[in-house]
Amino acid sequence: MQPSPTHKHIRTRILEKLAHGRRDDVAVAQSMALNLFFELSLEYEALRDFKSLCVLVPDLCLGTPASLYMRGPRGTLQLRRTTNTQGQKFITFPEPSCPQPTSIIQHEDLSAAPICEAGPEGRLIGVLCLHRQLLPAEEIFYLEYARRIAQVMAIKQAAISNRQRLTFINNLVRDIGHNVIVPNMHFKLLFLQMEKQIAQLGSKVDALAPIRSDAPDRDIRHELPMLIKNLQAQQEGISRRFQQSSLFLESLLRRSHFEKGKYDLLLRPCKFKSQIFEPQIERFRPLLRAQGITIRVDPDVRIDEDIVLEADLGLISQVFANLLANAVKYTKAMPTGFGQIEKLLLYGWEFRPHAFGSGHPGFRLFVSTTGSEIPREDWPKLFDADFRSNASALVEGSGHGLYFVKQIVELHRGRVGYTYDAPMNSFHIILPSPQKNPAQTETGSCPTPS
Repeated sequence: MQPSPTHKHIRTRILEKLAHGRRDDVAVAQSMALNLFFELSLEYEALRDFKSLCVLVPDLCLGTPASLYMRGPRGTLQLRRTTNTQGQKFITFPEPSCPQPTSIIQHEDLSAAPICEAGPEGRLIGVLCLHRQLLPAEEIFYLEYARRIAQVMAIKQAAISNRQRLTFINNLVRDIGHNVIVPNMHFKLLFLQMEKQIAQLGSKVDALAPIRSDAPDRDIRHELPMLIKNLQAQQEGISRRFQQSSLFLESLLRRSHFEKGKYDLLLRPCKFKSQIFEPQIERFRPLLRAQGITIRVDPDVRIDEDIVLEADLGLISQVFANLLANAVKYTKAMPTGFGQIEKLLLYGWEFRPHAFGSGHPGFRLFVSTTGSEIPREDWPKLFDADFRSNASALVEGSGHGLYFVKQIVELHRGRVGYTYDAPMNSFHIILPSPQKNPAQTETGSCPTPS
């Protein structure tokens, strides 16, 4: 096995560092060897260089030629690196004990330290072969040295695996942009063309001469306006759903999320009522009605002003989509203040001049639904990742929705919360208000998806 150029460079680096240290004492030499091993394992990131380091340190620091054997694809131990100058020979080791080897294996004129994976069931991944018989005092050091090899190798292999995953994710994001987002733009254009053509068809039908009572196409002519109206309503419904799906898709699969490793907000002044909340209400209205849930604006708050928020339209819309999805699943029929037992959803928003301290205004936005109170011991954990209250165990869910809500709201410098005022469970968010009249906005600053 011919040494690589990097192997020779590592040898030179070790010798340079050894030139400034004393090695007349065995304990000092062993300590220096471990320090060099850790220092240079950081300097040389590649796994192939680390394997060279594993055998060069015992050889140059402690005068012990070494060979590194690692498990191959078929599970057999294969020679990877060596400093032995006496020629290579095939060595068969008895299977060492793992995960906690307690002794060095003595084999002919060799000594071998097992390299075991960390953990209670760590398997043998390699063997460090020392080309001489070790003294009992040296065995403890080399068992520890082999354990450190396993630890650093696991870190390097994890780093390699993470880099491979990141490369895959970045390539996947580019593929999504090319094969999903770009074609999505084409669908938007098709919906606009359909809308225009249906309008043109309606205009042509309206321009037809009055229907004569004896005309053979009288019945069809009578049906055409209603057919066009129904077609128009279906096109509008499909277009709205497509707009929301497209908005969510493009905001969740935004390339900058993956490049930065976190949600990357695109903040714009947005009209909360018309651009964020009402589109979600319309999206969920059929599902809410199918569950017998009545939708009302909370009578105690003003909603006549279309308030303005600095928000990422796609991500903050999904916050309210999650709250409404929970309303579909968890709303229960309860006696209400309206004098009847019903399933009820109330929503609203209100301006709070000191939401974030004196002189720092904000908006409280909420969705309230009838139902039993969530156990009080669960309140502090409602927005934790993957938490589900035992009270909702019979309802399908992952516990991720409210955690997503918290993540996005806090990225907007806001807060989340839950309260219970019988019979209403209320989930609210508080977001900062722009430092201007909350009823004003910049025209077109937060474009509605099209």
